[in-house]
Amino acid sequence: MKYLMLICTDGVSTPEIAATMQEHVPSWAEEMKGRGVRRFGLALEGLGSARTVRVRGGETLIADGPFVESKEFIGGLNVIDCENLDEAIEVAAKHPVSWHFTIEVRPFIDYAQQPGCAPESDPVDIDPSSARYLLMMCLDGIPEAPEVEERIMRDSVAWREQVQASGDYVYGHPIQHANTATSVRVRDGKTLLTDGPFTESKEFLGGFAILSCETQEDAIALAAKHPLARFHMIEVRPFFNHGRNG
Repeated sequence: MKYLMLICTDGVSTPEIAATMQEHVPSWAEEMKGRGVRRFGLALEGLGSARTVRVRGGETLIADGPFVESKEFIGGLNVIDCENLDEAIEVAAKHPVSWHFTIEVRPFIDYAQQPGCAPESDPVDIDPSSARYLLMMCLDGIPEAPEVEERIMRDSVAWREQVQASGDYVYGHPIQHANTATSVRVRDGKTLLTDGPFTESKEFLGGFAILSCETQEDAIALAAKHPLARFHMIEVRPFFNHGRNG
């Protein structure tokens, strides 16, 4: 089963933390790749590069910054393929970020349960250099009428097909509700688990898409065409160095 592993940080580092990351992140990535667990992973640019997109009344509204105001923010992601949640937690607890900050683990939605959704390619086949921008689909947890939700799903499938046809789509997936999230921290050698996402907020991540657009303006334009932008919001953030592992 695939899980999204969100690397969460408050952006405050020390020489000790920086040295730990430099020493242990590559070895963690290599170990998890060797185990066949880590399928894909990249770091994101900082908060200053984030743009949040909404469409209201046909007008595209762009705000600087991430989708939720919090001292902690998403600094990168990994797609991992684990036998169960226990293994996903074990994998997250070995990542050095969990020793100082937080890692959120959230299961993917099974496409077999989503009518009209064709399976994605295996993320291990992604060329990291093609991953330029991340679209984070941000929901407020308030459902629309059932017929509206069905239309959003159909339109989301159509959006994905259109972006695939344009050659700008790399990979993406919906993830399960925030109430399925597990936040992982390791302190003094003990793994500490909290039910729920890394930050308390009515807004939460509902899915993601990776794009290969040349510019952030292009990625924002595609985000504005996504049906969720009309009801919720989408954060657009570039990957660090457009494809450097993290």
